[in-house]
Amino acid sequence: MAIINDNIQAFEDRYYGKELGIDALSSGIFNRNAIASIESTALNNKDVLNVFKSLVTFENENRHTIRVNYADLDVEEFGSVYEGLLEFEPVVENAEFRFKQGDARSSSGSHYTPEELVKPLIIHSLDHVIADKLKEADPEKAMLSITVCDVACGSGHILLSAARRIGFELARIRSNEDQPTPSVLRIAIRDVIKNCIYGVDLNPLAVELCKVALWLEAHDPGEPLNFLDHHIKNGNAILGLAHYEELQNGIASEAFKALPDDEKTIASAFKKRNDEERKSQMSELFDLNTVNEDFVDVQKSINQFNQMPESTSEQIEKKANAYHDLTNGKKWFRLKQLANLQVAQFFIPKTTENKEKLTTHSKYKTYLNSGTQILDRGASMAIAEHKKFFHWFLEFPEVFQQGGFDCILGNPPFLGGQKLTGNYGTNFLEYLKHTYRPVGAVDLVTYFFRRIFDVIKTNGFQSLISTNTIAQGSAREGGLDVICSSNGVINHAIRSMKWPGQAAVEVSLITIHKGEWKKQFILDNKSVDRITSYLDDSEVMGKPRPLLSNKGKSFQGSIVLGKGFVLTTEEAEKLIEKDPRNKDVLFPYLNGDDLNNDPEQKPSRWVINFFDWDEEKARSYPDCYEIVEKLVKSERQRWKKTMMAMKL
Repeated sequence: MAIINDNIQAFEDRYYGKELGIDALSSGIFNRNAIASIESTALNNKDVLNVFKSLVTFENENRHTIRVNYADLDVEEFGSVYEGLLEFEPVVENAEFRFKQGDARSSSGSHYTPEELVKPLIIHSLDHVIADKLKEADPEKAMLSITVCDVACGSGHILLSAARRIGFELARIRSNEDQPTPSVLRIAIRDVIKNCIYGVDLNPLAVELCKVALWLEAHDPGEPLNFLDHHIKNGNAILGLAHYEELQNGIASEAFKALPDDEKTIASAFKKRNDEERKSQMSELFDLNTVNEDFVDVQKSINQFNQMPESTSEQIEKKANAYHDLTNGKKWFRLKQLANLQVAQFFIPKTTENKEKLTTHSKYKTYLNSGTQILDRGASMAIAEHKKFFHWFLEFPEVFQQGGFDCILGNPPFLGGQKLTGNYGTNFLEYLKHTYRPVGAVDLVTYFFRRIFDVIKTNGFQSLISTNTIAQGSAREGGLDVICSSNGVINHAIRSMKWPGQAAVEVSLITIHKGEWKKQFILDNKSVDRITSYLDDSEVMGKPRPLLSNKGKSFQGSIVLGKGFVLTTEEAEKLIEKDPRNKDVLFPYLNGDDLNNDPEQKPSRWVINFFDWDEEKARSYPDCYEIVEKLVKSERQRWKKTMMAMKL
């Protein structure tokens, strides 16, 4: 282990590498904290050598050992690495480490984005921004003022494409050449990544991979890696406040709606109290004066921080320390506490033991107006950390001084509305329904569309990949319809196309401009007069109404809430053989995959369905009830672990 540490220190600190002519690279990846667990881990030489062998060699189809050529590894291939890692979970059992099949990709709706889908996003959004910036008096300064974000950045593939596109134009301006040299282009891309590129992701592994990809693209020999911790961040992009002014919203009464794990009397009492406080204080304005000064100081501090140089490892270290001090300072911390309090009330269980941890509207208003100490912040801080609340105005204050982002590109996660509660909890869905009202329980991507429109500036763009359900039913009504009625214009769309990779989904590509649009509308690669929220070019004549004559002719079918209800054909047949009565609650389960991939369209699985029965009747089928009961117990244990993790 000493040899490994010494090798790493050569890149951490100029002192260790100078004898070998190695410049310190600095930044998070070469920081001791990044490998703290390795430093305290004992491994014998044989295991270490086996790890290195596996990292630098592989067996081809002819079982020949081939050396991995990392020099030829394309930066975009990090996306494939990220997607692959999401398929597995690390497990340590009986002092043995191994990987098991995981569900992080399916449960988060994550997929690596092929380049052929990224190009049209950039052409119909970022290219327009660049064209406008080139018209300004100082085009170089204008180019470096562009702000681009990906709110579910993954390994950074889309951000890399954006950085290269802006970097190419910047290099052309600086060199006055149509085809800048690689060295000029590399420096330009480095400056673009430093000034223009932002990213957020819920998965901390994705954040680290994104930073690595950007570092590899931007590294200039002889200089340390860019400091990126203030631009590429870990958090839930749709869970938190967008703008500073939202602090005035106070505590929503919807946060105290009684949910299955709440004590109804406690929830009801707090909701009634909050309703009364909001009603009695309707005419009283929130006073932001006490926090305005703090927020202005935070903005000034971030502007000063952004002027700090980062050409040497010492400067990078100084910049990292300055950012730590800024984001842990009293003013930043208080603003974050106030924002957390608003969101956290949706997640704190309404139970007797948590009564003192809940905050209602009146108390919140006192905190905001008077500047008094926030006494009940502990629960909200724990939940904010666990759920990864992300308050945009505070995380990227320099961007919101300019009104928001110029362009947001991305491939937000797709996850069916019915799966949201299973993967994120009922509290999460209730928060989304309140924050993004009038939207209900729809695909996760719809909420991303709404949040992204909130954080782009006037005349900014959002250009995103979505499931094609975005233009259908309640998803359209709560998503594109709301955006189009709020000064949003769809200037480009591809209605539906098959995902180029392995994911069995049909996707839409949609670009939205915030503000008046006087240029071309492009629908399915053709010029049209307009694009509606239905992703067609027909003249809008009002919303369609359902025909009464069609009532009762079709229905959705039963919704299966959890894999614990699903059985293989063999499992179902054994249960029926054991007790023929089980046939009353066991049914073939046909899904979209069966319809699309089985020539005979036969169901590949079975499902347990207790209809709307009460528990007593369901118990009369003990074999099937026991299976469902195990699922319920498992969910309860998961909930308890979550509560313990939040230290409630």
